[in-house]
Amino acid sequence: MSTDGFKRRDGFVAIVPQKFIDNNFKKCPMCGTTEPHWTHKSKMGWAQTRELFKCDKCACIMSAATAEVAGFNKTIITTTGLLKKLSGKKNRSTYLRVDEVGTAQVTETHKGSEMPIEELQALAEDI
Repeated sequence: MSTDGFKRRDGFVAIVPQKFIDNNFKKCPMCGTTEPHWTHKSKMGWAQTRELFKCDKCACIMSAATAEVAGFNKTIITTTGLLKKLSGKKNRSTYLRVDEVGTAQVTETHKGSEMPIEELQALAEDI
């Protein structure tokens, strides 16, 4: 395990977040590598727990609320879905935040941005 707490989660523990990142990002949206070998860690916060994902090639870090990763906020019926709707986000989209751009400094403009998964996937394809 690395000193920053990120590690590959191939077993039963934390498999949902690991599969989420592996299935949705076959290519890193920051550096463009086609073999990002994502690592993962959870970070508990006051209002919500976030799942953090790190590319082993460029060290970019993207994060999403646990509810986003698990799909609990797709409808207005849930509390997280209602809060999402009230903040102006689309309920049918999953949102990720770019916490660190890593060594891909050309993408520094994306640092701190929270965007729908579709935008990040399109960004990955354009690199």
